[in-house]
Amino acid sequence: MRGLLVLLITLFTFTSKGQEYFVLSDVEILGNKVTKTKIVLREVSFRAQDTIYFKDTSAYILTIENNLLNTSLFNFSKVSFVEALGKWIVKIELQERWYLWPEVIIKFQDRNFSEWWKTKNFKRIEYGLIVNRNNFLGLNQIIQGQFYFGFTKKFGFKYEIPYFSKKQKGGIKIAASFSTQNEIFSGIKENRQQYIKNDSDLIFSDFSGALEYTRRSGFYKLQTFTLEFKQLRGTNGLKSQSVNYFGTKNGFLRYASLVYWYKKDKRFRKSYPLTGHFFDFKLRQFGLGKIDKSDLFISRVTSNFRIYKNIKHKHYFAVGTYLNVFAQKTVPFRLQSGLGFHDYVRGYEPYVVFGQATLLAKANYKFELVAPKKFTFPLIKKWKKFSKVHFAMYWNIYADFGYVYEESSSNSMNNTVLSGLGTGIDWVSYYDMVIRTEVSINKKGLVGFYLNFVAPI
Repeated sequence: MRGLLVLLITLFTFTSKGQEYFVLSDVEILGNKVTKTKIVLREVSFRAQDTIYFKDTSAYILTIENNLLNTSLFNFSKVSFVEALGKWIVKIELQERWYLWPEVIIKFQDRNFSEWWKTKNFKRIEYGLIVNRNNFLGLNQIIQGQFYFGFTKKFGFKYEIPYFSKKQKGGIKIAASFSTQNEIFSGIKENRQQYIKNDSDLIFSDFSGALEYTRRSGFYKLQTFTLEFKQLRGTNGLKSQSVNYFGTKNGFLRYASLVYWYKKDKRFRKSYPLTGHFFDFKLRQFGLGKIDKSDLFISRVTSNFRIYKNIKHKHYFAVGTYLNVFAQKTVPFRLQSGLGFHDYVRGYEPYVVFGQATLLAKANYKFELVAPKKFTFPLIKKWKKFSKVHFAMYWNIYADFGYVYEESSSNSMNNTVLSGLGTGIDWVSYYDMVIRTEVSINKKGLVGFYLNFVAPI
């Protein structure tokens, strides 16, 4: 009897070692109370009856979990291959997010919180409410209403359908908004923002509308085609600067824009990536000349490339580049861009550098101080969409370099290399929350403490 048992164990071991693959019987999805099954399966690269090699299962698990989290529909995802009664299934366990968000918005007219904190001027704050109904109909659709007050008064809406084609490759978005201001960023002097203000009356209005088509190829490639319409109007003090600001003489600018955007995004966790890479290329045509009767024809190309590496256990390294080029030498100030807002050299947060061509390079080393941990708040454990939280903390060392070319400029930071070094700590938590606390020093030797709310690269 004992000999028979040994023989059976030996045969089983031999069979298990010799078996390199299995045929998947089913895909089981748990926890998608709102999200439709086809939206989940859109992020899975195989189906029932497909052949799966054992050596590939770990990679499949990692990829699917990341794809699902990058949809921003779920707080947590867990994928496992399970064998029972000789059949193999893949089990996908999900925890959905809360999808109806009355989101209170507080934005600073200054480029970041640190700049606003210097004056603590509450009149320079935009506040309002954005009502998001994410994952509408369980199809990852978004309906959004925007209501801003304070520095900018704005009302708008957006309706986004990421997949309307049968093969779930094509999507469409419709958006419109109207905003007014009585203070406007109208120029740059010594690389500082200059404003025109009228306390008693509005000086600027902006009506915008957009129709967008997206096409997603596979899991990581996305192409976007957008038609935009803009109507800008300046009054009072802004109208007198119309030629510089709008590129027209009457304080009024109406134009259409065409945008093509290609994006390949293979980052692991988009909100705070540690591994993977990202590339995009965007061509924007402001105005169509005689076609839209704007007499405006400004072409702009932007591109980003970022790569993220786990160099050893808790050690990570990332580099990124950003390019922004205008084809024309003369660009109305309203359409100009460069460094100082979303893209900037760390250490130069107080400054704005606009020009015809911009190049930005960033390098970032980080060390994992606190590994991602999951825990549950006991007082609200009944509310599963909020009670289960993940948290991580990273220490950073970084170096940034930037250059903005402008053929004729009186601002000293144009046409010179800008550089900044620094260190800081990133705090990362659920619902894509990132808080960065940094101390930077720039080429001039100026040291500053800065607080930001997005990933560093």
